[in-house]
Amino acid sequence: MLVLDALSMNPTSRRPVWVMRQAGRYMPAFRAMREKYSFEKLCLTPELATEITLLPMKRFSFDASIVFSDILFPLQALGAELKYTDQGPVLTAPKNAAELSKLKTSFEPKEGTPAILKTLSMMRQELPAEKALLGFAGAPFTMLTYLLEGKLSKDLKTIKRWMAEEPELVKTWLDRLASLTGKYLDAQAEAGADAVQLFDTWAGQLSPEDFENFALPYARKALSMVTVPSLYYVNGIAGVLESAASVGAQGLSIDWRITLGDARKRISQVTALQGNLDPHSLLLPKREIRERVFRMCESYGRGPGHIVNLGHGIVPEISEEAVEAFVSAAQEWR
Repeated sequence: MLVLDALSMNPTSRRPVWVMRQAGRYMPAFRAMREKYSFEKLCLTPELATEITLLPMKRFSFDASIVFSDILFPLQALGAELKYTDQGPVLTAPKNAAELSKLKTSFEPKEGTPAILKTLSMMRQELPAEKALLGFAGAPFTMLTYLLEGKLSKDLKTIKRWMAEEPELVKTWLDRLASLTGKYLDAQAEAGADAVQLFDTWAGQLSPEDFENFALPYARKALSMVTVPSLYYVNGIAGVLESAASVGAQGLSIDWRITLGDARKRISQVTALQGNLDPHSLLLPKREIRERVFRMCESYGRGPGHIVNLGHGIVPEISEEAVEAFVSAAQEWR
C-alpha cells in the first residue's frame, strides 16, 4: 500500500494521495443520501456508512479510504447528550465538576461504538487490497474541548477557564480520554483499519506551553496504545511543530499555514508528512490547481515520506472536477 510505504519512509513509485473528509458534501451522490437520512443515521448504520465511504473511492483514484463517521460519538458513549444541527454538532456541556462527574469515565469500543467497527470490517472486505483503510478519532484535548464548550468555538474560552481554575481535574479527564481513545483506535485497527489518524483540531489554539501540558502528553499516550501506523493532525501546527513531532506518530498532517519544505527542515527526517494544500485552492482553474500541487510536492523535496492531501478537510463548495484535477496532478508529479 502506497500510504503505508510512505508512512514507513520507504520509496514509492509515486506519491500517495487522499483527501480529508473525502466522503462528504461536495459529492452530489452524498447530498442525495443526506436528503433521505439524518447525519447520525448515516454514520451509525454500517451499511449506509460503508456505501458513503466507498463513494469517493469509486469516483476518484484515491490511495486511501477514511471511514465515514464522526469524532464525537465516543462522547455520546460516555453519556453526553449529542445532537447534530444545521449549525454543527451540539453537546450539553457540563457546567461544573459535579455535572462532569455524572458522565462515564470509559467504555468498551465494541459496546460503545459498534457501528464504526462494523463499518471498518465491511470496508476492508470491499476495498481492493492495495488501498489503505484509515480509521480516526479525536485527540483527548480536542474531545474535552468539544465536551466542555458544547459546540464549535473560536476562542476556547470555556475550556481555558477550566484549565485555569481546575487544572488537575482537566488533566484527570484528559488522561481518561487518552486511555479511551487508545483502546478505541486499536479496536478500529482490529476491525480492519490499516492506519489511523488522530485529529487534534483545537490544540493549535494553545500556547506552546499549554500544548505541552494539556495536549501532547495525552495524544502521545493514546497513540502509544495503537498497533498500526498513525498520523497526527493539529490545525495550526506551525507554532508547536517540533513538539508535535514527538507525539509518536509515524506521520504529521500539516495545514497550509507553513510550507512542507519548512516543516521538513524543522523535524526529524524519519517522520512522514501529509498535506498540505489549502482546501480553497480547489476553487481555482484546473491549470492552477495542477501548478499548486506541483509546487507543494517540490516544496517537500525529492525524498520519500510525503502523502499528498489538503491542509484541512475538503469544503462543500468544491466541484468533483476540481478534486479530479487535484488527484491527477498528484499522480502526475514525479
